[in-house]
This record gives sequence, C-alpha cells and structure tokens, in this order.
Amino acid sequence: MKLIKVVLFNVLLLVIFIEGASFVYFRLGLSISSYRPSYISQTTDSEQEWMTEFNPWGAWHKVNGRGYKELRCFGVELIANAYGARDKERDLKSDKKRIVVLGDSFVEGFGVDASKRFTDILEERTNYAFLNFGTSGDFGPLQYSILYQELASGFDHEQVWVAILPDNDFTDNDPAYWKRVNEGGFKKRYRPYWQKRDEGGFSHFYTVDQPKHALTFADYRGVGQNRGVSFKDKLQRLTWTYGVYRELRYYTRGSNLTAGTYSGYFDFNEEQLEATLFYVKEIQKIAEGKPVTIFTIPRLSDLKRLQSETSPMVQRMAVFAKKNNILYVDLSESMLNLSQKKTDLFLPCDGHWSEVGHNIAAETLYQKVLQKCGPVP
Repeated sequence: MKLIKVVLFNVLLLVIFIEGASFVYFRLGLSISSYRPSYISQTTDSEQEWMTEFNPWGAWHKVNGRGYKELRCFGVELIANAYGARDKERDLKSDKKRIVVLGDSFVEGFGVDASKRFTDILEERTNYAFLNFGTSGDFGPLQYSILYQELASGFDHEQVWVAILPDNDFTDNDPAYWKRVNEGGFKKRYRPYWQKRDEGGFSHFYTVDQPKHALTFADYRGVGQNRGVSFKDKLQRLTWTYGVYRELRYYTRGSNLTAGTYSGYFDFNEEQLEATLFYVKEIQKIAEGKPVTIFTIPRLSDLKRLQSETSPMVQRMAVFAKKNNILYVDLSESMLNLSQKKTDLFLPCDGHWSEVGHNIAAETLYQKVLQKCGPVP
C-alpha cells in the first residue's frame, strides 16, 4: 500500500512538473502558436459558428462573438467587437487619426493573435488607429466596397487601405469561377457576385435571398445555431500540456506548406482584373477625397514565380494607381529580399502570414505609405 502511495505521489509530481514546464514554454513565447487552455480562453463558439453570412457584403463575424480556431500549428482566440470586426472596440466618432483597412483573411489575421497582426503592430508603433475590417470566408474586392459603404465608412477616418490578395481576390466574386469550382456554395451562400454591364463597369447580384437571422457557416454544414464548442474540444484543451503535445505532433509530421501551381500574379483573366480595379475605384469614390492605398499580398506560389518572372498584374496595378491618384505598394518586393526562408513568412500548416509575415508587412507599409505621406505622428 505504501509503495502504491509513493508511486501515485511521484506520478502526481511528474504531471505537475510537465504542466508547469508547458506553462512556462508558452509564457516565454517559445511556442509556434498562441495556444491557451479552454478554461482561460472562455470561448463559446467554434470558428464556423463565429463566422456569419447575412450582411449585404457576405462573410463577417458575430457581433461581440467569441470563437476559437485551431489547426496543427496554431490555436487562436477570435473576438469580435460590437460591430462584428475582429478588432478592439471602436467609436464611430474620434479625434484620433484613423485608417480603415479593408481586406480578407490576411488582414483579419487568420491564425495569429490579433495583437500580432500588421495593423496592430502599426497602431502600437504610431499614433494612428488602424480599424481592421478584414474577414476570412471567401471575401473579395466587391465585398470590400460594400462593407466600406455599409459599415466602415461610418467611422471617422483619414485614410483607406485596401489589401488585394491576387491568389483568390480575382476569383472570390467571379460567378463563372464559382459555378465551375463550387456550384453548391454558389447556389446556397448569401454573398455577392459581380456581373459586367453592357454599358461598362460592373453591378452585383445574389443567388439567394438575405437570411432572416445571423446565419453562420456552421448552419451551412447542418450543425445548427448555438452548438458551442464541443465538450470534447474543451476537455482536450484543458491543460497547457495538450498544447505542447499538439506541437510535438505537428513537428513529427512536418510542415505541409508547399507552393501551389496557381499564381494570381500571373494566372488571372482580364475580366477578373478589370472587376477588381473597378471596385477599388468604387471604394475611392465612397472615400470622398480621403487618400486611398492599395497593396498586393503574395503567397508562396507567387513568390516562387516572381523570382524569375515579371508580373503583368503588378504593372497594371501601378498604371491604374498612378492614373487615379492612388498609392500602390506591392509587398512581394520586400518579401523577395527577405534573408530568411520564404516559408518563414507563412504559417507552416496553413499558408497565411506568420508573425514574421505580419512584421515584414508592417515595416514595408510603414516605410512606403506612412513615411511617404509625411512625418508619422
């Protein structure tokens, strides 16, 4: 009996030691993720339940929503403010200099803590407030313009930044692409698509009526409303040790990040580029004289081809921007000059920016936009 007590006592000490060491591992920033046990994060939804699709612009987040997203190499809290943006609370009126930032999952900061995003880095570094209106969920330039018109333009701000991800922004609102690649989503989801007008320019349409409630991505998959994070998910995320186990499992399996064959910097079609530029111009009109900056974001497949080829898209963007008095920055230049491995820019199990990618983007935009516009406050 005494032996059993000794064994159990030592097992308990070992468990406490491992849990304590795991806690220190994360607190010292040695981890590749921002994992937190479920009892600390207090999230109530999965990412699928946190994402909605019932606003005129399509994908968005639950107002004041709290979700959690986990993949093999990261685990992050998803917290939305009173307007549904993954951002700190913002008032419509403000005396502070503010910049509205529009974009997709790269702007939203998919896979990283909100504090590690380029917008938050720049806000910390300057006296500007960067209002982050990015969202994941197949979100393209047409949707940026509607979101800006319907929501973001209502906030006091001095500038507008528009992030363009050629990897999918050229196809996100292209009905021909969706009919071919995701016909089910095209017929089911409440999101806008562009159509070219005979008289020039573009208009948009929806394939379904606007939902009568805050339809979530989980609803599309038949999960239903308010299911919450499952008991199994909460239980397995109950300890710091699980976070270390998850990372060890990732390291043993290795990175699955590879450069694909498609590159939006090269493989777009004329109508896709024309629609993208049209909606950037629409954003400029809504901005009513406020300075507009567009910047393009390369993915690994783009960087691979850009090492030996010149992108016609970059050339077209530059000409368009100059003609319309818009500042244009292509982030591929600074990312190609990175001394580290190009894969370090991206989350190794996903392909969105890592903290390295966000830091490079922040530094580039600071130098080429903020400093170029004059003294940074």
